Amino acid sequence: MSYKLEKPCTDIQRADFIVQYNHNQGLNIEETENAIYALLENEYLTETGVPAVNPNYETQKAQERQQLFEQEFFQTSLGWIRRKVNMQDGAKKDFLSDLLLQIKAGLELGQSVEIITYTLPDFSQEVTEEYMQTLQVKKNATPEFIQECLMQTVADFNGKE
Repeated sequence: MSYKLEKPCTDIQRADFIVQYNHNQGLNIEETENAIYALLENEYLTETGVPAVNPNYETQKAQERQQLFEQEFFQTSLGWIRRKVNMQDGAKKDFLSDLLLQIKAGLELGQSVEIITYTLPDFSQEVTEEYMQTLQVKKNATPEFIQECLMQTVADFNGKE
């Protein structure tokens, strides 16, 4: 439900309205000739200057979540891999540039190297860190996986996915 401030209004009323609904609640402010509106995230102002609910809002949000996910992860035969990983000591590492060679070396020495992969999220819901943890699957790295990661590095370098 949007909020409305009729015009004419004083500068103080306008400022108070913006502070209350935009600064404090994060709503979008839109102005027309006759009013100032504070719109919820799923609302927009029609051509006639009336607030309406965006019927495509959920689909658009799901697409935005998927785009963000695909920027932060890449797909392999073992599952989705997070590009920036959190180490146990709290440090952040780039999977492809900081860890891949160590994983490859471990495999070449005959060691079993366990990595964390992810299954694809349901983008119709918020993709929180807690939700992402439920999608984690530990798997052993394979030579095929190493090759896929190297190909991803080349694709990233060339600007292709």
